Amino acid sequence: MKNIFKLLMVTLLVGTAVSCSDSEAVIDQVLDNVDSESGAVIRTVVAPPELVSLTNETNNVLRYTLEVQQGNGTFVPDFKEVRTYMAIFQDQDLLEPIVDGSGNPIGEVLFVTNAASEFAIGPNGLPRISAETPTQAILDAFPGDAVLTTPSFISMRLELEMTDGTVFTNTNLGASVSGGPYFGASFLYKIIFLPI
Repeated sequence: MKNIFKLLMVTLLVGTAVSCSDSEAVIDQVLDNVDSESGAVIRTVVAPPELVSLTNETNNVLRYTLEVQQGNGTFVPDFKEVRTYMAIFQDQDLLEPIVDGSGNPIGEVLFVTNAASEFAIGPNGLPRISAETPTQAILDAFPGDAVLTTPSFISMRLELEMTDGTVFTNTNLGASVSGGPYFGASFLYKIIFLPI
């Protein structure tokens, strides 16, 4: 019985010594190299509506509220501006842009640029901005001969430019930022648009 007890103690000591050593697993190597001090997000406080129309007064305005947060936890992020781009597509997968009267695809347009000075400190202590954009104003940003389908799909894409020139948008984000419930910072919104 004493031998079994001694064997058990030796096994526990060896197991403890092995488990306390640094792991060589790939995930541990990745986590050791993660830069948690830089980066920034535009958090969605109030999301734009999922459906808008051109003339119906109950849903012909895009309303949303955004908040900027820097990855290093500073309460006043060091950013230059937030740019909002709009595009209109014929399909919900955002693969077929609308075309002009000659059949040429119409790409994304820079719709508005908001400087950091236009943001006000919100209840969380972070810079916040709210916007109300009539759908007619979005449509007016595109050529007058644009051929719209019913329904069409508006793509609203955001870019956050830091003062050092770094730009964050939907193409350079991790899944936990763009689709995770904590950050809620997709940088890209798809909105069904009824041009009637």
